[in-house]
This record gives sequence, C-alpha cells and structure tokens, in this order.
Amino acid sequence: MKAGIALVTLGGPKNLEEVDDFLKNLTGIELPERVISGIKERYKLIGGYSPLPEITEKQANDLEKILPSHYKCLPAFRYTKPNIEDTIEYFVKNNFKKIVFFILSPYFTSVTTGNYIKYIENYMEKNNINIHHLFIHSWYKNKTFINCWVEKIKREVKDWNNFFLFSAHSIPERLAFEPYKSQILECCEIISNSLNIKNWALGWQSIPTNAKEPWIGPEVEKVMEEIRAKGFTTIVQIPIGFTADHIETLYDIDIIHSNYAKSLGLTYQRISSLNNDPLFIKSLYDILMERMEEHL
Repeated sequence: MKAGIALVTLGGPKNLEEVDDFLKNLTGIELPERVISGIKERYKLIGGYSPLPEITEKQANDLEKILPSHYKCLPAFRYTKPNIEDTIEYFVKNNFKKIVFFILSPYFTSVTTGNYIKYIENYMEKNNINIHHLFIHSWYKNKTFINCWVEKIKREVKDWNNFFLFSAHSIPERLAFEPYKSQILECCEIISNSLNIKNWALGWQSIPTNAKEPWIGPEVEKVMEEIRAKGFTTIVQIPIGFTADHIETLYDIDIIHSNYAKSLGLTYQRISSLNNDPLFIKSLYDILMERMEEHL
C-alpha cells in the first residue's frame, strides 16, 4: 500500500525576496517596514536565506532512500513552498492510501506541533480528504535520536572540563504547563547522564524583542553570566531545541550568543545541528517504523 511521509516544519525564505511573504504567513499580519528590514539584515548575515528548506528536502530524500519502496517522503512547510497543502495534494492526486505527518520538532507545544495538527485536520476536513492519516510527534526520548546527540557531542567536544549549555526556543509563560518545557529538560537530563556531564544548564533563547507578555527563562545570556561568575572559562552550547539550522541557530546562536560569551571572556564552542547526520536520519526511520507498526 502506497504511503506518503510528510516531513512537517516551518519552512523559511530561500532568498531575501521571500522574506516578506514568509513573515506575513508566519505572523498573520503586515509587519512595519523597519521590522522587515531588520530581519532581512539578519538573513544577510547568515548568507541571505534560510537553509532549512534545503536541509528538510535532503532529509526527506535521505529518509526515502532507506524506506521500503512503497513509501514516498516529501517536505511539507507551514509557511513557505512546498507547503502542507501542496504535499497533501500530491499524495491525493497520486492515489496514496495513507499519509504520515512526521512533525520534525521532537517536543510538543500547542504553538508549533499543536498548530500543525489543527491546521492539517482542518484542511483535510474542509477539502473532504478522507485518506487515512496519522501524526508523529513528541519523539524526544527515541533511543536513536538521543544517541545521535550523544555521538555528535562526543565527536565535537575537545575538553570535557567545559560548562555545557543546552538551549531551546522560549515560549510564553502562559504555555509553561504544556509538555514542551519538561520534555526538553528531560532530554537534556538523559543526554547529560549518558555522557556523565555534571556541569550543565538549560537556557532559553529567541524571545521576540517586542514580546508583550512574559516568556520562560532564564535566557541564554543570563545563564552565561552565571557560568562566568562560577569561574568557568569555556562553554559548549548545544542547540537541543532544534533539529536543523535556520535563523535561530545561525544568527541567534552563532552570532549573538557567541559574541556575548566572548564579551564575558568565555571561550565558546557550539555543537553543530543534526541536519542531515546519517544517525539522525536513522532515528527518523526508527521512529517511523515503530509508529507504523503500532498502526497496522
């Protein structure tokens, strides 16, 4: 039976010309020109585009190569092309009997994973699409996924006497009761225990500068200050909240966090993102096969 696998994520602008539409789709409003210009300046500093669409497309291709031949794997972006609707329509027109929506965030919050699920269900109901479908999410404890981070950290860390700073995207405090915060903390604990890391902390990042409500903390910069005050001189940042590079790793981490750490006199290293790491692709395969077996 033909089964379609949709790798669901935000998407991102493939060039500076796409930034305006991406931001409008993301926020649902027309942003002031000064705000758009400021964001474009950030994109210019990371090459003029988001690598996320290309990374996701390669993840889909790499995953499809190791799947049985009746699976077709495609990206499905929420805010850029090819969007969720495009991918669903491809599977409908090509007579697929099942669609698996594989949400690429390992953690659950209503503003990302919940939003994707609601949007997809509404779209399929509105268009009378009755194909059997299921969602894969909240897979942060998968053993291959955990091992992927463990092996990557082992490969890249040169000095284990460092302080290890995990980071993830913050969310509004009103959503702190959702699984997201505790799931990320649990993932950090599992990885730290696996590597016997004693000196570590979790910091939150990418809080909007114009936020009108409190967001969860402590922010990464605050944690860095505390690390420095404790006498540590070297810090390793682990982007545990993300599975692929985009503006929040390449700008927020590689530029803002890196420069802030250096301003405190800290030697700084960032563990690279999972992106197309073969072990990460294997973790997606393992998760998919496990869930498919559950829904036979």
